Amino acid sequence: MLDTNERVILREFAQQKKGRREALRAAALLMIDEGNDDKTVAIRLGVSRESIIKWKEKWRVERLGLLRDKRRPGRPPRFSDKDMGQIAALFHEHDHDLVKVQFYFEANHGKKISLTTLRRFQRSGKLSSHL
Repeated sequence: MLDTNERVILREFAQQKKGRREALRAAALLMIDEGNDDKTVAIRLGVSRESIIKWKEKWRVERLGLLRDKRRPGRPPRFSDKDMGQIAALFHEHDHDLVKVQFYFEANHGKKISLTTLRRFQRSGKLSSHL
């Protein structure tokens, strides 16, 4: 079912820390390739047997494309990567003073941002990746 290259890529996905659904799909495919049946794989991974069957069918068509999550419906992010970079720079420039960051961001970009949102960004660590 899997060639050597696919097996290596699936092992990397199965061991990743983020992207739980991607890691589950990769682990399931590896277990199936090792000869485990659908029911055993489902029980060991804590998913439904139907999910395993669906992943196998999609694997036949999409191959490694199956691993990446598809875009999900919903409201698009309010702040772009560029906005996040500018917010991160303001945090750094104004020594994490939320009121100053809010004021300068709103004044310079014409977008509203609440103190609650800024606190959430600060706690989540999302800003560190934009510096």
